[in-house]
Amino acid sequence: MKRTLPLLFACALFPLPAWSALEVGQFTLGMPKPQTMAILQQQFSEVEQVTGYHYQVPTEFVQGRNPKGDFNLGGIPITQVKATFNETDQLRQVELRLASTDEAQVQQLLPMARQAKPVPNSGGRLEAFSADGELVYWVSRDRGWTVVTIADLASSAQNIKARAKSDERFAQPNRKFDKLIETAEAAQGKH
Repeated sequence: MKRTLPLLFACALFPLPAWSALEVGQFTLGMPKPQTMAILQQQFSEVEQVTGYHYQVPTEFVQGRNPKGDFNLGGIPITQVKATFNETDQLRQVELRLASTDEAQVQQLLPMARQAKPVPNSGGRLEAFSADGELVYWVSRDRGWTVVTIADLASSAQNIKARAKSDERFAQPNRKFDKLIETAEAAQGKH
């Protein structure tokens, strides 16, 4: 009993999610690269090192595509995984593409997603933050998938800046288009 009371007190002050590392499916941030690679090679027929873009920033990542079998998250098929590692070869960020547009189902599988807030001018992206990092997701109804990304604290700081720049780049053409519409409507109103 003497040990239980301090433990209960500690749990009340520091909820368990604040202690634990972020994870999604079989991937936990901070896991060693060989462990991550083993999962990818076991689950996907194509695993390759790729230079791509993450929020319009060139990024090196390992990509797994074409699942070998039934690789899923709570019954939702995982069709692609992109993993990024830090300088000590630990998983710092992972992105899963889920074959579903059911946002409620995704939120049920990822409790932190329930805390996610929509980001204005982002095309429907939602973000949630914790002491360990971030969870970001967006549902693409036209493509039929949901992309879920978790990132550690250091990556999150970089991602926040990159997303802000990316959102601004996409907002500029929309503002120009809105001005064009306003001009056309004003011209129509004069006739």
